[in-house]
Amino acid sequence: MDIKILKEITKLMKDNDLTEVEVESPDLKVRLKKASTAPMVAAPLVAHATPLPLPAAALAASAAPAEAKVDETAGYKQIISPIPGTVYLKPNPDSALFVSVGTEIDETKVVCLIEAMKVFNEIKPDPGVTGIIKKILVKDGQPVEYGTVMFLVG
Repeated sequence: MDIKILKEITKLMKDNDLTEVEVESPDLKVRLKKASTAPMVAAPLVAHATPLPLPAAALAASAAPAEAKVDETAGYKQIISPIPGTVYLKPNPDSALFVSVGTEIDETKVVCLIEAMKVFNEIKPDPGVTGIIKKILVKDGQPVEYGTVMFLVG
């Protein structure tokens, strides 16, 4: 194994604040996972012999139904990141976006680039993902991980 490749992968992890990276080529497969550095803190267990009374306002608030979270991706096809890296929505800084909200796409349309290990990868929708871009969920220059939803297509 070439140590230079390993150093580049670890630098990529550090620069993009990634916790896990997997790289595969015909002659090499590497998977790196950063160990958690967050200390585990145990909360003290407190037992009360009698239940504490709640104020009337707290009782009324707990009786109100909780607001349901709305899944913004429901009903849309998704274009997800197939690799970790940095997403670019334009071919170069002076160019127009590859796609914008309202752009009609099919599986042959390049929607963005993802730079991984100094290689720019053209990202196209998966086969069968056609329609109109309804929402762009990433920003130009934003780091993404494998599986990040980047675009919603309707």
